[in-house]
Amino acid sequence: MNAIQKTMFGLLSAAVLTLGSCNIKPPVILPPLPLSDVEPYFNEATEVQTIDTSYYQVKDAEGNVIGTVLLSAPYSEPVKGYNGPTPLLIALDAKGCIKNVVLKDNHETPRFAERVAAGGLYQAWDGLTVDEALAKPVDAISGATYTSNGVKNSLTVRLEAYQRQLKKDYSAMKPSFWQKLFMPKRR
Repeated sequence: MNAIQKTMFGLLSAAVLTLGSCNIKPPVILPPLPLSDVEPYFNEATEVQTIDTSYYQVKDAEGNVIGTVLLSAPYSEPVKGYNGPTPLLIALDAKGCIKNVVLKDNHETPRFAERVAAGGLYQAWDGLTVDEALAKPVDAISGATYTSNGVKNSLTVRLEAYQRQLKKDYSAMKPSFWQKLFMPKRR
């Protein structure tokens, strides 16, 4: 191998190692949300539409947007309650105020999850805008602190992501030089 070949091999090896450590995450792809999942919160709903792979708009028979649904997963997957993630469904009315916060299928101990519900934690954000909900200090429910904190943190992570999505602000992803070089541009 001559000096140029050795240099090229070294540069190529460094590029491969750098790309391998970039931690490139695929974009979030939301699963379809059945109408039956939103009807308890929007009884006049006739359509659920995925918006920009970020959230769901709920529409009535005339096509008017009557609300928005946010799922905390996968955004809040690193957030843990007592026995794992605490996935939430967050229903917002047409004005962007929280209507409902609901704990979805999870692995929490049922009595802790029941304590959180009985303690009124899910109603703590009812009627608040996203900004107000993020600013409101909410206490954990005694006897179910881990589950309560999991719910609070899942809600916070998801609402912060929703704010960025509305602004089309993907700066939280902070792509590396190599990601910028090799990843297609977002539109």
